[in-house]
Amino acid sequence: MNMQSTIIGAPVTQIEGPSKVTGQTRYAADVDLPGMLWGKILRSPHPHARIVGIDASKAWSVPGVKAVVTGQDAPGHLMGKVLRDMPVLCWDRVRYIGDRVAAVAAETPEAAEEAILLIEIDYELLPAVFDPMEAMKPDAPLIHEDVASYVGAPVDVLATDVHNGQTRLAWAKGDLDEGFRQADIILEHSFAVPSRHQGYLEPFASVISIDDTGRIQAWCSSKAPFRARLQLAQAMGLQDEDIRVNVVSVGGDFGGKGDTRDLPVAYLLAKMSERPVKIVMSYREELTASNPTHPTFATIKSGM
Repeated sequence: MNMQSTIIGAPVTQIEGPSKVTGQTRYAADVDLPGMLWGKILRSPHPHARIVGIDASKAWSVPGVKAVVTGQDAPGHLMGKVLRDMPVLCWDRVRYIGDRVAAVAAETPEAAEEAILLIEIDYELLPAVFDPMEAMKPDAPLIHEDVASYVGAPVDVLATDVHNGQTRLAWAKGDLDEGFRQADIILEHSFAVPSRHQGYLEPFASVISIDDTGRIQAWCSSKAPFRARLQLAQAMGLQDEDIRVNVVSVGGDFGGKGDTRDLPVAYLLAKMSERPVKIVMSYREELTASNPTHPTFATIKSGM
């Protein structure tokens, strides 16, 4: 029997092709709501420092500024995919270059940018670490004093014997010793891979609108809308049924857009200003404060 397929060997039209090439595809940064403000975030220039004081009063002097928030407006509010260890806005300490410290919402992005530059942060610089191997040395500065205290901490597999350690996992299948004994060749090498950004074209955008009843409409560049809803609810102490995450197209992901990023900050600004707020990360922010793949140090032993 000779069957001719209409799929195999035939060209397939991309479903989203026409809308993309005609400019009709809608991304989070394209969301435009009545009365919407532009949000900008002031981020830490230091890899590790204690926040001694914050003076945001001058930010209010910029025409068009409608909201200014700092870590003092959300103390104790932490976020994360599983382990909630990242402050929505830092109130006592910053732990990496790009950590969120304060934010502004204004009528224009230029006004918001001008305002965050007027926020004065008094930092006490602390010793920092820059790779996992250095961080595990006994005399390295401790970045998180009590990992077990965080919500979502893997308490059953915590690496309590490793300085700055988080998790120790072991998995085995079969008799490894016997396998290596029978191997003709055994190779063992160590590899180091640096942190790297996923390189998507669309910078992450977050939009929040809150109605008179407190219900929240959200748009963001996340591939996981239900996770975004859950993370926003957990970070800000909200009920997830009061949040609707509207799905929009994602301009590239490659493993980098599975979290909420700045959505909780947009919520704080929208709540204070009582107006919708949009935050769009710059590419500089993407490279310093987004969701890159972490650096990896691996030793691999294989027998053949």
